[in-house]
Amino acid sequence: MKNDLKLEIQTVNQRAYERIRELIVTGELTWGARLDERILAERLGISRTPVREAIVRLGNEEVIERRPYQGNVVRSFTQSQIVNLFDVRAEMEALAVRRAAENGSATDFDVLEDIVRQCHAALHAGDLVEFEKRDQEFHQQIAAISRNETLIQCLNRLGLQIQLARHRANLLLDFPMSTIEDREQILAGLRKGDGAAAEKAMRRHIDRSRNSALRGSVEPAN
Repeated sequence: MKNDLKLEIQTVNQRAYERIRELIVTGELTWGARLDERILAERLGISRTPVREAIVRLGNEEVIERRPYQGNVVRSFTQSQIVNLFDVRAEMEALAVRRAAENGSATDFDVLEDIVRQCHAALHAGDLVEFEKRDQEFHQQIAAISRNETLIQCLNRLGLQIQLARHRANLLLDFPMSTIEDREQILAGLRKGDGAAAEKAMRRHIDRSRNSALRGSVEPAN
């Protein structure tokens, strides 16, 4: 009975974490938005305890910060922080794609191609939420194919910050459409076992993402 109760608590805590994370990365809770435990608990139909634990967890992942007189808010990014974040991301993604070219199988790349197809279908359908999910899955799959557990952990650690930083970039409609060719060229390089070509396409993709994130970080003039 105690074990069943513990499992139920863990399930509620995980659900709270995943739902609040989704609200953040999809922009429903945007940069600087205050996270009110009571309001979130009512919205999710749960008690405040799992909401509080989810906020702590997201704070540890550096997508929520505590500000004086405001409490917990969704973090924002300066342009310098965006540059630094994407500099690190570029090096890790480049390593991931090189290792994936060396270690991947035809089956691995078939799975990746299916993800690319779903990603682009969502984009053409105008479903930004689904596009962002599939795009994240695309990068996670490449990391998985690399077979480098340390690299996978590092990318997962940065993953949520990257999603948050680039969400505004995805709202710039020219950016998501411009990434279609990048994914296709990355996949083509991987299928050929050409790590250099795949890395070149990946670096171009990350550069494009960084530049759009920088554009998206500028507040529009009133």
